[in-house]
Amino acid sequence: MKNEGDNEDKQENKKEKDIEEEEKQEDKKEGEIKKEENDEDIHKQIEETKEVGQEDNKENKQLKKIFFVIGILVLFFLGIFFTINSMDRFTYKNVDFYVEKYCDSGPPCLTVYRTSLPVNSEHKITGKAVFADYNFYFRNDPRKLKDIPVNIDGKFTLMRNLVANFTGSFNCDGDGIIAIANLVNVLEVLDVEAIKDETAGCDPDGRYTFLQLQAGNETSIEQFGSSCYNLNINNCEILEVTEKYIVELLSEVTKNKLS
Repeated sequence: MKNEGDNEDKQENKKEKDIEEEEKQEDKKEGEIKKEENDEDIHKQIEETKEVGQEDNKENKQLKKIFFVIGILVLFFLGIFFTINSMDRFTYKNVDFYVEKYCDSGPPCLTVYRTSLPVNSEHKITGKAVFADYNFYFRNDPRKLKDIPVNIDGKFTLMRNLVANFTGSFNCDGDGIIAIANLVNVLEVLDVEAIKDETAGCDPDGRYTFLQLQAGNETSIEQFGSSCYNLNINNCEILEVTEKYIVELLSEVTKNKLS
């Protein structure tokens, strides 16, 4: 009976050991499975990180290309802008001119060349000093007027009084009216009193400026006294010769301000 009891105990112990062994094996398998799963997760994370990095690199390259294209477009439009501005503005003989086009009555559009002079005046109501720019409009490009010959002794002089005489009619399809009106406006802004006196001539003492507008074989300006000038007009170029004279006056005014 005792031997049978011992055998039973041994069998029970063996069963318990077998169960423990099986549990250890199962725990080991579960550990290996978890390890494999962790390895797979780590591998996936690494792959995902690589993919994200590759996508970031692609996006960075695309952004660089986009910014490069935008930069080129900005430079292109800036170039056009400055080119157009340089075409609409120029300086000739120290005088700034702006090219303006008016197409209300066109085509063709009317192209004029605007310049201005500062004007100091008194307000009619308040009596306070008013500072403003007075605009002048040329029908001809001042740069092209350089071909008109100018024969003077030194520089143009302009006295506080000016006498203008005409030998002949220079209507010239309305150009004569425009030319004289522009000349009078400039003289007024320069605070010069202009009068027409057919009996007056060049003052040898230079007490006033004398302008003689007359027909000639060549459109030109020539000096024949201390402040006396012939404005010779050929082929009805009265606008050209008066605008040439105005350009020379404005150039002298600007030089005096700069010096």
